[in-house]
Amino acid sequence: MVCEMLLRKNKIWIMEEKEDMTQRNALNDLSVATLMKNIEPLGYTFSRELYEELLRYSTDQLGRLCWKLVELLKKSKGADHKYRPMYRNFPMEVMAAPAGRLYLNALVHYWSNGTMMPASFKAERKVLTDIAACQVLTLGSREEAIDLFQNLLSAKSSLSLQDKEDIAWCFANLGRICMYIPESIPIKENAAWMGKCYIEKYPLAKTETLTEALKPYFKTPTDVLRLAAALSDSDVSLAELPRFISFSRPVRRLLMGLLNDASGLEEGMAARAEIFKRLGERLHPGEYPDGKYDRVKRVFAKLRNGERIITFAGSVADAIKAKDVTSALKLLRNRPGELARRLDHLLRLDELPQSHKHVLSAWEDVAAEVSVPVLLQVREHFRYRNGGAMRYYFPKGNMADGRIIEPLPNIDEELCERVIAICERALIQQFAQKEAMGKVYLSEKMKNYIVPFNQRSASKAAHTLVRGSRIPIKGGARAIRGFVWWTNTENDARVDLDLSALILDENFHYLEHVSYTNLRSEKYKACHSGDIVDGGPYQAEGVSEFLDTDINSVIKYGGRYIIYQVYSYTRQKFSELGHAAFGFMERRDVNSGEIYEPALVKQKIDLTAQSCICVPVIFDCLTRQIIWCDVNLGTVHSHYGGNNVESNLAGVELASYAMVNMHKTNLYQLIYLHICARGIQCYDKAQADIVFDEEDGITPYDTDVIMAEYL
Repeated sequence: MVCEMLLRKNKIWIMEEKEDMTQRNALNDLSVATLMKNIEPLGYTFSRELYEELLRYSTDQLGRLCWKLVELLKKSKGADHKYRPMYRNFPMEVMAAPAGRLYLNALVHYWSNGTMMPASFKAERKVLTDIAACQVLTLGSREEAIDLFQNLLSAKSSLSLQDKEDIAWCFANLGRICMYIPESIPIKENAAWMGKCYIEKYPLAKTETLTEALKPYFKTPTDVLRLAAALSDSDVSLAELPRFISFSRPVRRLLMGLLNDASGLEEGMAARAEIFKRLGERLHPGEYPDGKYDRVKRVFAKLRNGERIITFAGSVADAIKAKDVTSALKLLRNRPGELARRLDHLLRLDELPQSHKHVLSAWEDVAAEVSVPVLLQVREHFRYRNGGAMRYYFPKGNMADGRIIEPLPNIDEELCERVIAICERALIQQFAQKEAMGKVYLSEKMKNYIVPFNQRSASKAAHTLVRGSRIPIKGGARAIRGFVWWTNTENDARVDLDLSALILDENFHYLEHVSYTNLRSEKYKACHSGDIVDGGPYQAEGVSEFLDTDINSVIKYGGRYIIYQVYSYTRQKFSELGHAAFGFMERRDVNSGEIYEPALVKQKIDLTAQSCICVPVIFDCLTRQIIWCDVNLGTVHSHYGGNNVESNLAGVELASYAMVNMHKTNLYQLIYLHICARGIQCYDKAQADIVFDEEDGITPYDTDVIMAEYL
């Protein structure tokens, strides 16, 4: 078995013992060479170290490895699917066809409910002229898998779906993995997922044993609530009301025991009274005898009877409502994280300079106790706070629920600078407590990558990227080819996905779009492979749409941004589909090679969001950069007869503006603060003890390391 988790880091760890190979033989050489030849079209090759290691395995083992490795690498590039566009000779066939013919072909396809396709026969294509540099696969190990497991659980930001699946894989496949769980899991959402995996690994363990094992990670009522949500496959962020399952008796006892021992029980349960009432309906607290879980039973009774419980949040709210800054600060000093989140409001609460002095003094006293992610966010907020620009935010990282809010009234710029200075001193103070870094090489390219604060809603992708990060387009690339692949649902419901591209100028004004309503643009040399309205059987090959956009022509005619989008025309949410993926390639010659070339796939993501509109990526043609979005929009309009780019133009323009103008701390800024605190900046990569670069050392894709060690 190959460890898929490490494979995403271009490392191979073979999870089976080598057979006793006393000597190298020619058949083994041939097997390894064959394996390398099979992965080369996918854009991969072996390092020398890995090559030599593979020679030590038997021919039978190499045969099993070849099958599994090729399968996993194909999956990462989307090459495990057949790509069947409407026009098999895309893009030449679409660009050359009369507009009337394209229109009639589309009508026939629609009238037949997607069963009739144009008579398009695949012609011989030119040999591929695009050259893709192969990614080098290196030798991995069990120790690296365990390090990754520990890094994910030690992360100081929420994990992506892929990260969670990696943790679950470790519990299922690595022996004695529980002994490697960190003593502390900073993010409670991540702890909830760990708890779920732990309980599923030991379903028959004694309740007392499980309670003692999990108690260090679930210390508050909210912690336990998140665990209950995780066990119910509900939202552990609690942004949405969890739908609790009917827990087994052992799990009910476990949750009751954890709640009974939790600190701040009354206040914590009162803060989320309605959710706890629902949980109580599943825990049946009344069925336990007197003397068993009495503490939590009393609080459940108070909630049911509507008894008022004074909470910290309520007391702070009362003080702020009364504009009593002194009382609010007295309370908030005890909870530095809450003070950080209310800092801007407190500075606006009273215009008296004396009040500002008290607020800043309190902030300086507690800033060092605030978590690194929150400090960085406060710092970035006050850097761009004034100016009256449009503001937008995404609750709990949910891009489908993005909102525009009114600009904040300006406050004194000096106040902003003092807040920023306090944040930076606190960050350096915290970083200085860590181990010395020695000489550090920090590439300027790290400025293009955003710190992974929140990966909660990130889609599963071939390579982990943080929203807002910018990746360079290859120098020789002339066009971007996006693609989408899908099937119908498992219950045979018809699925119609549509791939579109929107072209905007530098001011985000609409210039043109290419979609099923406009298959080509002569002006922008953009072309769509044809609209398919039926994905076909769930277990069949599926169907696909492609869309090319020429970079230079966009610039020539006043454009700047190309926004690729995927729409679920049939209104199913992507999470309901099972089979749906988007990806893109950078092409030098759009007419050479196959329409789909796995070695040229820059990125591929699975479409799994609770949404039917996705904006995966934006291309900045002027700077020749890819802006990673992974934005899912929630609003669906039907002014133009369906869920399409014309109907959702305003929402897509807003999302694009928000992503392009995003103000987030980048990796260069984060690592530079670490260097200030505990390292020496080195400008010679060969002389450095630690390297931070786009492709060497610690890269932007090593999010597990960054989240665990540098946040």
